Amino acid sequence: MARSLSRPFPGLPAAALCCTLLLPLLTACNGTQSSASLLADAQQYRQKGEARAAIIQLKNLLQKEPDNAAARLLLGSIYIDTGESLSAEKELRRAKSLGLSAQQVMPLLAKAWLMLGQFDKVLAEIPDDAAQPANVLGLRGDALLALGRQDEARALFTRLLEAHPGQVEALLGLARLAALEQQVAAAELLLAQALKSAPASLDALRLQGDLLRLQGKSAGARLAYMQILKIKPDNTQAHIDLANLDIAENRYAEAAAQLASARKTAPNSLGLLQAQALLDFRQGKNKAALQALQLVLKVAPDHMPTILLAGAVQLALGSPQLAESYLQRFLAVYPRHLYAIKMMASIELMRNKSDAALALLLPMLAAYPEDVELLSMAGEAHLRAREYDKATAYFEKASTLAPDTAKLHTALGISRLGQGENSRAINELERASMLDKSTPQAGTMLVMTLLRNKQNDKALASVQMMEQQQKGTNPLLLNLKGGVYLALRDVRAARASFEQALTMNPVYVPALENLAQIDLAEKKPEQARQRFERALAKAPKNADLCAALAKLAASQGQTDEARRWLERAQRDNPDAVAPALLLSNFYLKTGAPDKALQLARTLQTGHPGDADALALRAQVEYGAGQAQAALDSYNKLASIQSGSAPLQMRIASLHMTLGDHHQALLAVKRAQALDPNLLEARVIEVVMLLSLNRQREALAVARQVQEQHPKLAAGYKLEGDVLMEQKLPQQAVKLYERAFEISKIGPMQLQLYRALLASGQAREAEARMAAWLKEHPEDLGTRTYLAGAMLAARQYRGAIDHLQYIAGKDGNNVMALNDLAWAYQQEKDPRAQATAEQAFKLAPDNPAVLDTLGWIVLQQGDVKRATVLLRKAAGLAPKSPEVQYHLGAALAQAGDKGGARKQLEQLLAANKDFPQRAAAQALLTRL
Repeated sequence: MARSLSRPFPGLPAAALCCTLLLPLLTACNGTQSSASLLADAQQYRQKGEARAAIIQLKNLLQKEPDNAAARLLLGSIYIDTGESLSAEKELRRAKSLGLSAQQVMPLLAKAWLMLGQFDKVLAEIPDDAAQPANVLGLRGDALLALGRQDEARALFTRLLEAHPGQVEALLGLARLAALEQQVAAAELLLAQALKSAPASLDALRLQGDLLRLQGKSAGARLAYMQILKIKPDNTQAHIDLANLDIAENRYAEAAAQLASARKTAPNSLGLLQAQALLDFRQGKNKAALQALQLVLKVAPDHMPTILLAGAVQLALGSPQLAESYLQRFLAVYPRHLYAIKMMASIELMRNKSDAALALLLPMLAAYPEDVELLSMAGEAHLRAREYDKATAYFEKASTLAPDTAKLHTALGISRLGQGENSRAINELERASMLDKSTPQAGTMLVMTLLRNKQNDKALASVQMMEQQQKGTNPLLLNLKGGVYLALRDVRAARASFEQALTMNPVYVPALENLAQIDLAEKKPEQARQRFERALAKAPKNADLCAALAKLAASQGQTDEARRWLERAQRDNPDAVAPALLLSNFYLKTGAPDKALQLARTLQTGHPGDADALALRAQVEYGAGQAQAALDSYNKLASIQSGSAPLQMRIASLHMTLGDHHQALLAVKRAQALDPNLLEARVIEVVMLLSLNRQREALAVARQVQEQHPKLAAGYKLEGDVLMEQKLPQQAVKLYERAFEISKIGPMQLQLYRALLASGQAREAEARMAAWLKEHPEDLGTRTYLAGAMLAARQYRGAIDHLQYIAGKDGNNVMALNDLAWAYQQEKDPRAQATAEQAFKLAPDNPAVLDTLGWIVLQQGDVKRATVLLRKAAGLAPKSPEVQYHLGAALAQAGDKGGARKQLEQLLAANKDFPQRAAAQALLTRL
């Protein structure tokens, strides 16, 4: 890390002593020794490098004379040698308070502050004054350098060197500055001058090791650090530096041994704690690492290496927001630190903020064009932005530099798939699978790709090869093989694979669910249920198994049984969000919104800071139709997940539901700020601007989308929408035609159809629609729209043709059956009531279905049944004028004149304009 090049972490002399042997001797004689003798002993022990013995003598002295300033000063100095900066500061402050001069104390106290990361204190106590000693001004320069004030540090060190040619502190300061600016050759030249003046300088030797390590010359760096130990065998910092080298080379046992040596001399060294945290982090012991780092930051809150490592540990622990807070503090001082930039970019990628990630990565790529990790992250950012060509270019360069990296070939395969280059994608995935035989990720993706390409035999060969590589010990592969056999229509072999997976893991839910699907296809639901229950007996609180049993029960129409399984899953896992979500959704679907709300709110109240629990509450409130409550919950969630663009889009949709288009527009703009590539946000922005009658702005946004995404139809379609709103259908036709050329889909055909009709080109519209449906007869969505348009235009025969086709393809399409019944009735077709009854059987509580059947039955003369049906429809659709009119007509025919009159008066008072208004007024007049 670049931070190790600055002076606040010098390699100062330290030595260890076998305290067990010394302690009896020292305690035997200290009772008779004078204070002067104890002080002299401590000085001698220090000169011999026996720091612990010196500390013992000084503590004995201070027991006799707590106010001995010289002893405090010496003890603070030794603590600096051993890296125990907090103890050093304590002793040196005491020495200063006992009357020692600033000239005696300040150089040592400033070193302690530098070690603690308290750089501002150094600047406050050491003014930029030429009268200050050169070595003290050098400490000020170190503080400036640590704070990122490089120009000021350069000026100070240069001035010192001009006044004192060859001064070691100034040369080392300029060398560190050159290294930070990646001018390694200049740094080495300055370092050589310092070593010539002071060949035994521990600071110079440490910087030499740091520079060599910076260039990847770990063997040379190791020699430099070991040279320090030759001069001072128990130097704490040298052991820590050697440990850091071992950690970088994954030599964890050797690193632990070096830290153990350092611990003998300086058990309370912050540098030791930080190095131990790094070792724990690299070994995946993240919680232990965090505990050590928190100890360091408690006493040295501005210690930059610790702040950087804390960011990395929090990221590994799955806390990107906390990681970001640490990294932002670090980057404020070191804005171009490679490792910190990579972590910040990875956080942006987690949030799907591709542009923000690239803004961090691209400047670093200019400085490090062959950094494989930077290249792969840039590829990932472009991949998430669906810029597959750019992603492929980065992944190709990275895989060229690191040809044997499986993850790069997997990523390259994914980007090839995005470009539609399936054969090249398969080649990359095959290579990734061969390179990494220990994990099945690339192989699984390869098999799925082959299955999508209908290359089922090759998929089977691939999964069998993976199975051999892992010696048949992975239930995931057996489950995957079973899926391939299903694609090959070999149900017997598929069942055998799924069952073999269960022999390895009896509660492996994917295999159980696949076997259940086979059982259901063979009409053996009881067999599936028993298998799930046997697994549940082995894992009684497994929420996934309970959910699977609920799904099975629901598929058999056993609603109460499904509810019981879901309630058990939630009861056995009361703090888990997933079971609560499933049960809440079940309550919503089965008409129990109050239970859903109570469950979600109880869970969220018990976990007030849990984002998942709050998201569940918001989702359930939305599903229960409580839009304002859902909006409040989503706004609270947005304060926690401030970087989520999809969350802002959900907030926008709720504002739209509540009719607040201005707030919806603001939420959409927030989403765009978080994710500039979010096309959905641009689309909704145009819709909102049009609803607010801001057509000029809407047109500008549509054209911006065209500039940003010239190969997509969206921008041209949006401009067409704006032109239609401006009553310019002929111009809209041109835009829709251009969009249709890019994206030949049914919805685009419909937009063009509408524009052609509005521009008076009905024949052209009909011809194009007929050609489209001839070429795409299964486009039921377009047929449904067209049938609805024909019903509105009273073109019942044409509507019947389309609705019959739709109902023939999907006999459970309630709305198609309902509209068909209505069209039959208008044409006096005797099939009207039978068709309406079919729709009613499928959806007995749908107000539109009730209204259609009720009106048809009324026309057939069954007034009593018609009144019952229409009364229920009116209750379910109180704001539908047509339904309310039909009920009034039924009441009139039933002889309930008072009820009919009241119904019609209320209808006419509440609705000034609706198609049946004249008929309603006429009927009221007759009553």
